[in-house]
Amino acid sequence: MVGFGATLMLMAVPGCRLFGAVQEVTDLLADPITMQGWYVGVELPPGVDLSGTSLDLGAQAQAWVQRTDTNGVSVVSGAKVSLMSDRYGSVGLTEEDATWLAYGSDGLRFQEEDEIKLIVDYGGERASISMETPLGAVADIPEEHTAGVAIRVDIRDQDFDNGGVLVYDLTPTLVPGASGLSGLVWQSEYDAQTPVDPDNLVIDVDGSVFEPERIYGLGVLGMKASDDNGIIGLNELGSGMASGLAVFHVVSTM
Repeated sequence: MVGFGATLMLMAVPGCRLFGAVQEVTDLLADPITMQGWYVGVELPPGVDLSGTSLDLGAQAQAWVQRTDTNGVSVVSGAKVSLMSDRYGSVGLTEEDATWLAYGSDGLRFQEEDEIKLIVDYGGERASISMETPLGAVADIPEEHTAGVAIRVDIRDQDFDNGGVLVYDLTPTLVPGASGLSGLVWQSEYDAQTPVDPDNLVIDVDGSVFEPERIYGLGVLGMKASDDNGIIGLNELGSGMASGLAVFHVVSTM
């Protein structure tokens, strides 16, 4: 995965791992198609121009569509996948190496509290997963920070099923004449199989991440999972999706 996929690398896991591996193959034979997916937006700090950086590529959606039969689990190659938003209409995902992807450059946009539907068409059949996108996470992140000091991110009690944190070094982008490489310098561990895990929702960013005279973008991602009521035409055992907004904060050690 390239581009914005690297921004949210913590979410890039094989489809069947996203909601737990399929264990009872026999239960799937009567209704063999499963789909997993996720849909993430980015909210940049107000007043900060990050045009042309990896944090300015907009929303991303990713999906996996699989068929289970007596030979095991296989990709439903050739399926047509799209994400439909009540606010912004439909955007098609492009099949690439056993997954389907769409980015902001494809017209994908993210809106909080938007009714969305991940749709798959295959072999004359149509199936879908529906849910509402959550609000962005609210976290107390210092704008001015001391190098070498850890930052704790706490997004409990905000009705998220899971979450993560990413830290980018933005110094070359925001400081004229600054040297060094900007990019992802730290990301939290993400256990996609463990929803509603308090340890995933209180995240400590080690102090060694924050070096002197730097400017960082710290992204807080709260994820909400779909429920079984939103799944139509798919086997519920291995299907589902998650959605969230990565809210970025500027942290300076200048």
